[in-house]
Amino acid sequence: MPKDSSSPLRTPQIEGALFASMISLIGSDRFFDGLADVLGEALPFKWIHIFQYYKDKGPVALSNHPREVAYKRGFENYLNFTYVINPTYRAFQLGASSGVFLISDFIPEGYDDIIRSADFEIHIEDSETIGYRTPGWPKNMTEFIVLINLPNGTAIDFTFLTEMDGTHHKEHETRLQACFPILNAVMNKQFEINSQSFEHHARPGQEERFQDFGSDTLTDREREVVQLILVGHNSNSIALKLCVSLSTVKTHRRNIYSKLQISSQAELFSLFLLHLR
Repeated sequence: MPKDSSSPLRTPQIEGALFASMISLIGSDRFFDGLADVLGEALPFKWIHIFQYYKDKGPVALSNHPREVAYKRGFENYLNFTYVINPTYRAFQLGASSGVFLISDFIPEGYDDIIRSADFEIHIEDSETIGYRTPGWPKNMTEFIVLINLPNGTAIDFTFLTEMDGTHHKEHETRLQACFPILNAVMNKQFEINSQSFEHHARPGQEERFQDFGSDTLTDREREVVQLILVGHNSNSIALKLCVSLSTVKTHRRNIYSKLQISSQAELFSLFLLHLR
């Protein structure tokens, strides 16, 4: 059964036991399942997912707690499609450092306005932190992320889900910050002694399709503008990022809309998501 994430926080003694349990898993044949279990038993989160991200492949689900995912449709939709616009995955692609985050830490200004306009393979919901929900994914959850970069260029995403009610959220973040140095060390030691445990059969990724969207129609600069729009930049931030004038960005946007035969940002977003199919 999923854990009640409003349960009291654990004592330092139990936290010490968690650290010892994590360390004891190094070299284990069931490293990721064991890690999900000890984290799930010791930390007050409703669900925990462990994903591995690749630069050029789709993500791999390494383990969950509880093991049986209650929202299988949402889980598969995420792994197949919506991960490519997920703020954590995009942060990984842009070289985010290892650490503890709220998923909202990865959301650029204006992202919610863009994502709210799309209606393909996502549900637009104002109550969600990132403005949308993958179909079948549980509603109204706060997502804490522990991101750990590995020497082979991949990263492990520990996603911790709890109800979006504000209860104990600061304490949850404090607990994860306390766990991070040990978890990071454990992951890197496991990689050092058994790098094959991080080698999985990943499905073809959507990143190439993200990068080549519009390649048959748009110039390289126009595609760069489109990619910045899709990850949440407005015209002002695009101008700053590309070191061009605001009027130049507006001209690019007009040309993009004309070439793609669309008239709004919402249509651009929907066209991109159709491209992923």
